Amino acid sequence: MKNRILIRHNKNWGLEEKIVVNLAQKALKYWKYPKDTELSLYFVGRKKARDLNIKFRKMDYYPQVLGFPMNKEKDADGFVRLGDVVICTQKLKYEASLFNKEIEQVLEEWLIHGVENLLK
Repeated sequence: MKNRILIRHNKNWGLEEKIVVNLAQKALKYWKYPKDTELSLYFVGRKKARDLNIKFRKMDYYPQVLGFPMNKEKDADGFVRLGDVVICTQKLKYEASLFNKEIEQVLEEWLIHGVENLLK
């Protein structure tokens, strides 16, 4: 089996799904999850990111990345469902611009960090 990358996003998120999937696969490989892993990515705006941060972390700001871990063991269907990584799309674009980096470079860093949050 291969890894499954599930992506949810707004219509105007401004990223290419194929690139995001490839970067997510790299993040899983970085953390030694090369196959049979399901990872959910949820790209949200500032309001949703802030609301989730308040609700689940009791912190009142909009974060770059949030992680909601699920499981590190395989389910009956053979997949490890690591959980959800939530990324604030506006903050991603802002930080890429601020640090004069390609958005894909920042996203790769954030996905590695997001998967790390799921493994804690």
